[in-house]
Amino acid sequence: MSRSARSYASWIPAVFAWAVALVLISRWAISLDGSGRVAAVVLLATLVPMAALTGAVAVGRPLRRHAAELEARIDEEQDARRVHDEIYSRFINELRAPLTAVYGFSRHLEDAGVSNVSDAEELIGIISHDATEVVRKVENIATAAQIEAGIYRPQPKAVDLSREVERVVGSLGRSRVDVTIDAQPAIAWCDPAAIRQIVLNLIHIAAEAAAQTARIDVEERNGLAILSVTDDRLNHDDHPPDTGDLLGSAGGLSARMLPALADFQGATMNSNRTLGWTNTVVRFPMATPAQLSEDFRPPRATTFSERNR
Repeated sequence: MSRSARSYASWIPAVFAWAVALVLISRWAISLDGSGRVAAVVLLATLVPMAALTGAVAVGRPLRRHAAELEARIDEEQDARRVHDEIYSRFINELRAPLTAVYGFSRHLEDAGVSNVSDAEELIGIISHDATEVVRKVENIATAAQIEAGIYRPQPKAVDLSREVERVVGSLGRSRVDVTIDAQPAIAWCDPAAIRQIVLNLIHIAAEAAAQTARIDVEERNGLAILSVTDDRLNHDDHPPDTGDLLGSAGGLSARMLPALADFQGATMNSNRTLGWTNTVVRFPMATPAQLSEDFRPPRATTFSERNR
């Protein structure tokens, strides 16, 4: 029903009430002395205030409805602003520590020079690690925002998973986790940027859970490119992360990002705990001979919602 039809329909009870009142007042006025003139005066004196009251109610009704709609919109905008401010505040807080460390150590290195080579190497390692942390967090937030907006488009290609993992670990710099690699050639079909995010987030999660060592294995098995990360973290969470609201959920973004990233690569991921060791396995699809050819053109990337229709 249109707005005008609803408006007209809302007048039906008022018109009916007016008609009943008009009949009753007319009969009462005529019954006073049987004079039509007296009846007309009484009727007019009664109907004018009623008309004024009804008009005021009719005019105020759309105004009240419009005011209620405006209040609802204001509440929605305030809620959206509150969520935006929370996300922005979390983003700033996550970046403040590594950025402050990068700035402070860089200035110290600049002021002290490189007279002590061992100290300089230590500072450079810390700066490299903290800079990597900044990049990881920015990439996580940017990718999460793209996924939630439905515009995330991975760029898959044939990637030697072992070389990519070695390159990512080599860029870590100084880390709280001692990472070792046992990598065999495995040509996967995935986005190299996603591999970087997955590896960095897995190592970060292990470090946050007080792991001291981590081992990364890469191999080809059963027609899949297998990435396996095993660490000795003290705290292991058996509950699956909430991936329904990446940016709005409480807790670390890294754990919520991993299932979504793996899914977009056509990969599967699972984690289990055995004898004090946590093992996370990501299974990527292998690149086909057609995908390895130079003439291969990948199909148009689809969004998460399109693939789950």
